[in-house]
Amino acid sequence: MPRDITVLHITDPHLLARPGDRLHGWDVAAAFEHVLEHALSTYPAPDAIVLGGDLVDDESSTGYRWLDARLAALNRPVLAIAGNHDDPQAMAAYLSHAVVHDVLTVGGWQLIGLSTHCPGSESGRLGTDQLAGLDAALAARSLPTLVCLHHPPVDVGSAWIDAIGLIDRDALCTTLSRHTQVRGLLCGHVHQRFESRHDSYEIWTTPSTMRQFRPRSPEFAEDDEHSPGYRCLRCRADGTIATRVHRVPRPQADDVSTPAKLPKE
Repeated sequence: MPRDITVLHITDPHLLARPGDRLHGWDVAAAFEHVLEHALSTYPAPDAIVLGGDLVDDESSTGYRWLDARLAALNRPVLAIAGNHDDPQAMAAYLSHAVVHDVLTVGGWQLIGLSTHCPGSESGRLGTDQLAGLDAALAARSLPTLVCLHHPPVDVGSAWIDAIGLIDRDALCTTLSRHTQVRGLLCGHVHQRFESRHDSYEIWTTPSTMRQFRPRSPEFAEDDEHSPGYRCLRCRADGTIATRVHRVPRPQADDVSTPAKLPKE
């Protein structure tokens, strides 16, 4: 039987090969550490952590190795999925302390991770093989389920983001319509908070750990009003989900110049 579990969704860190390297003015490793530390201070023993894609912006093996060492220190179940700024093969090779694009079962809940990475494109695609695998996984087990992917299967109201969304969203929705145990879809990509509902399930996106995108902007624009953040989901034994987004104020530049050192294994 399912029990109450806590899931943390942390997404779009855009890490680079070396801690301390900057992207769009952000020390991305330090920003990721800052959000992660806040999340684990607020929820010290989450049942699972979902990394929602765009994990290593330069797709470097060094970046994935650094992330894997950080995950090892957490000693928590982690589900990792690829975004458009990722290398799914490198993720599978180097993230040994995470379940990559597979099923993670925790507390009677099923978390299914899917890759929407589409080589050479900012848009996402699942493809027929993954959709068939999702269909089979849902048919095999009736556990309440969270489906985790990078590109949301709905428009979020920002024309430039919606233009690089999930290409085969209709096929995904058709697949999900056959399985009533799906309680929600957890997505990244849009660097902003968004909630929607489709059929019997919710769709959520989560702020990035670094820069934010301005909601409902027709063209690219950064959001200077909202800070980085993460999402907590309380998945209950009765199959319902309560969720909350936490914003983490960006620290002063001097405070984020160097990420926290990892403990020795």
